[in-house]
Amino acid sequence: MSRIGKWLIITVGILVVVAVGLTAFLWFLWGPINFVPSNIVDFRPTQLQAEANANFFFSVGDELKYSNEINPQAATLLRGHIDNFLVSPDRKKIATAVNGALLIVPSDGSAVRQVATVDSIYEKKKQIGRSFVRDDGFQWSRDSKYLYLIKDEYYESKGSQLYSAKGELWRYDVQIGNLQLVLKPFPAYTYFFGSKSGIYFSVPTEAGDLRLRYFDGEIVKDIGAVNAWEVPKQQLVSGESPFFSFAARDFNQLFVRGAGLEEGPNSTQEKLVIRNRS
Repeated sequence: MSRIGKWLIITVGILVVVAVGLTAFLWFLWGPINFVPSNIVDFRPTQLQAEANANFFFSVGDELKYSNEINPQAATLLRGHIDNFLVSPDRKKIATAVNGALLIVPSDGSAVRQVATVDSIYEKKKQIGRSFVRDDGFQWSRDSKYLYLIKDEYYESKGSQLYSAKGELWRYDVQIGNLQLVLKPFPAYTYFFGSKSGIYFSVPTEAGDLRLRYFDGEIVKDIGAVNAWEVPKQQLVSGESPFFSFAARDFNQLFVRGAGLEEGPNSTQEKLVIRNRS
């Protein structure tokens, strides 16, 4: 290597060292001025306390509780094995299937209400002809004043009876404390509400497909054709939009993964997307 090349390498090395040193000097000089201390105080990894902004329902073993943190010492609202549950939209009560009964448990610890005795459509040893209320598929109304549930009757079938021709949709009036028939027959497994009083539900066809229907409180009408994913906007109630009282946990475990109205390729149609469990 020539003498000029050696001097060039040495010069570049000196410049790099000077740049690094200058950067370190400026960091130590100005760093403390711009330093922002951590907001974490009294951090004890062996006893981390986490609180939510609002109270929520949770369970510890077979005990149902209500607090703003996972506190095993919180007051117990209910004891028993919880099969299915659904918190009301106002977050003041929870509907839960416990030990063969559908109960409404208030968050304030007041009296627990029994809505009905319940059973499963997946029962292996069916008592053919026996009427029962399903232990799943119940939903809250938007205003949390009603709890909807499905009455059914055991019949001979291959496997479970998801879409039962003997099904009936009922609702429980939380304030009055009685059950009211809404729609019969109700051969549906999944259903959801509109922003008003309408109810959307899917019924099976002889071909094995599902057909979407809408009940406005008086009559039932079809929406879209069999296997149609695009729903004409003019067939929907004005200003209508889907409402679900499903909890996130239920959405992941039940038949419906998610549903919503999406605008189609033109402004005259909307697409109702219902994704099945995969």
